[in-house]
Amino acid sequence: MSEDIKSASSAKIGKIFSDSRSELGLTSQQVAEKAVMNIKYIEGIESGDYSIFPSEGFARAYFIKYQKFLSLDCSFPPIYEPENRQTEIVEKSIAQLNKSLLPLITGIVIITSLLILIIIFNKFYYYSAVDRLDTLKVIDSFSLDDASAIEASILNLKKELIIPLEKLEPEIEINSKKENELSLFFSDECWVEVYSNNELIEYQLFQAGDTFSLLVEVPFRLVIGNAESITGSYNGNFIDFITNANRLRVNTIIFNDE
Repeated sequence: MSEDIKSASSAKIGKIFSDSRSELGLTSQQVAEKAVMNIKYIEGIESGDYSIFPSEGFARAYFIKYQKFLSLDCSFPPIYEPENRQTEIVEKSIAQLNKSLLPLITGIVIITSLLILIIIFNKFYYYSAVDRLDTLKVIDSFSLDDASAIEASILNLKKELIIPLEKLEPEIEINSKKENELSLFFSDECWVEVYSNNELIEYQLFQAGDTFSLLVEVPFRLVIGNAESITGSYNGNFIDFITNANRLRVNTIIFNDE
């Protein structure tokens, strides 16, 4: 954002943050290190100028994080108008599975693994059966009853050699996610905004190891920061967070009926 997003209210609240930090005897750099925050975000909050933040949800998330660090109880300044929530990100739709290399690679790996398992199991049962047949061959003489018993044994061994394919296939756990469920997983710090009908319904700042799920119907819009640190799915379909992310690693993804 290039224009200032600032008001008398945000400047007043920023002064409260600045004074509280000074009372603790901390510099902005020390807060940045202790709270694991970008010093520019700290300076933006203390000056009341939120133009450094790429979106309202991002600003709110760091406002809350800094507020908790200083043990303050302040309301987020009402500086954002609907037009201020627009970002400079090129919006894109959710990547279809047949347009991504990931599903193709996954399919090849699964098929290859199944073929290897089939070969291993067939060899195991084959050599096991052959050993048992060789044992039967050492019998030099036998009665009719013995012959019938041996013939039955051979037939059973032949049946064992024919292994139904379904017995060889590993049991694959089916993803039983709920309908219209958005599931997200985080490997590093990442902020997320969810818009439904252009209304901000969810915004949070997540840390490494966090998970998040939300039942939401299309159409809706997902805005994420630090796109490399998030994976997830909607209705069981993988979401591509990397493609079309801007230089700040911020991405907006549109979910619709298409």
